[in-house]
Amino acid sequence: MSSAFAVPAIDEVRAHYQSFGEFDFVVPGGGHGAAAVTRALLNQGYTVAAVANPIDEGGHSARIRWDLYRYLGYWPIIPGDTMNLLGGGLADPAVYSVTNSRLPKDLGDKTAESAFTDLVEAAVSAHPEARSTLEGFKEFMAAAGAAVDRELVARGLASLPRASVQNLLHAAVMMHAGAYRKGLQAIDQDAYLCGSRLLERAMKASPRGIVIPMSFDKVTLVTKHAGGRKVVGGINRVLLAKGNGPNGLEYGDMVPNFMLPDAPEESPEAEAAKLAAAKVVDWYSAEVEHGPLDQPFNNDWVFKEVRPRAPRVNPFLVDVLRRLKPEGGIVIPPGNAHESTYTFFLLAGLWDELQAARERGARVTLVCNPHNLLLTAGYRVADYLRSIEQAVSFARDGAAVRAEDLIDRVVVNDPSTASEKAQQMMRGEGIPPEVKQELLHRTPCGAVTLTPEEKAELETRGLEVWHRPMLEVRTVAIRGIETEAVSYRAESLTEAILAPKGK
Repeated sequence: MSSAFAVPAIDEVRAHYQSFGEFDFVVPGGGHGAAAVTRALLNQGYTVAAVANPIDEGGHSARIRWDLYRYLGYWPIIPGDTMNLLGGGLADPAVYSVTNSRLPKDLGDKTAESAFTDLVEAAVSAHPEARSTLEGFKEFMAAAGAAVDRELVARGLASLPRASVQNLLHAAVMMHAGAYRKGLQAIDQDAYLCGSRLLERAMKASPRGIVIPMSFDKVTLVTKHAGGRKVVGGINRVLLAKGNGPNGLEYGDMVPNFMLPDAPEESPEAEAAKLAAAKVVDWYSAEVEHGPLDQPFNNDWVFKEVRPRAPRVNPFLVDVLRRLKPEGGIVIPPGNAHESTYTFFLLAGLWDELQAARERGARVTLVCNPHNLLLTAGYRVADYLRSIEQAVSFARDGAAVRAEDLIDRVVVNDPSTASEKAQQMMRGEGIPPEVKQELLHRTPCGAVTLTPEEKAELETRGLEVWHRPMLEVRTVAIRGIETEAVSYRAESLTEAILAPKGK
């Protein structure tokens, strides 16, 4: 077996993580916003624990997770957010360009081992400045590809054409490390740490950062919408626009036609009505009571009966929070309010840990999304705070919660001076059809704004508000597709997070 694919012993892994001592920041999430915050803080020299969200059902992630569940008898960790944080936040960008890609649609008879090696060689051509790093990564990817062939493809748990590389990679490494094994009742948490350390080491992750899951529990989300619809099982495009229309989507459901490739035009009034109906007004976690255990992956199982449930916090996360420096902080990064960053607040027992950290001097900062998405259409800053209050309330058995008792600073972009291109993109205009199809529910539909009256109201509640122009348009890779996106400038983001109170 390749030495690059050797699994470290648990004692070695625990010693490595203990060597961090205290942490400067904890960044929960999993999307590109969380990765951007993590990378920005690491580049400033801080020690960061990035906390991956296991709740998002995902697309390709969900298929692998469901098939592994049928094979193992218990739910594995959703791979996408862990790999987004590791690759986008901690790893060398050239390495991330390999893992954050999809395999070709037509692979012929190629194995994963061969396909993974091809990806690294292509990256060497595209990033000659990182040739040495990528050449070293090639041995690991060849061994990881062989594990994909052996652990996943041979067992019928995954297929290769158009598959997400990072999802295959994470699942195969955890099978290889023994975190996912038949005969267990649940994930082997020590073996999972060993698998995570193997990935960190292979991907040349920053020595000042780690990635851990929020929880080892499988969690199913329920969202209730302003139009009266309830969606169970995560927020993905299949649930939002289901049917047999073009691209597998049926127009006329919850999705305005301007967000769908090749859709017929509809009136502004019809678009506004759909956006209003899609807006999330209530959400919580739940556990599926009845789901077909003997059928291939499908999206029908998520509409079965459910019961509310608060996921158990990862014990290692508790340890990390207790090692947070008094002058450190928890940063809630920009992200989808109901399936990405804010699911952190659903964790049972988290309220007490955050209050203890704040009493020691740590600060909790919420960075609002610069623009709303389909399910947060029309949200104001107060709505984002309300979603946190809802999550914590469910985790505390319905106890009333005020955001100002948990959040210290709210960071909100001021879009008034943004470029016309950025303004258009925040309205969802000019986005390539293939990107909309891939990330349907994440198509922007309007900037998040803050009036002077709203700012004064938040400050009256005791919240510190950081309101500045902070945006840029840059090229990002999303599931293997390069596209332009509106995001926070790294220097503006770190300034907003690090500024002393009252500045």
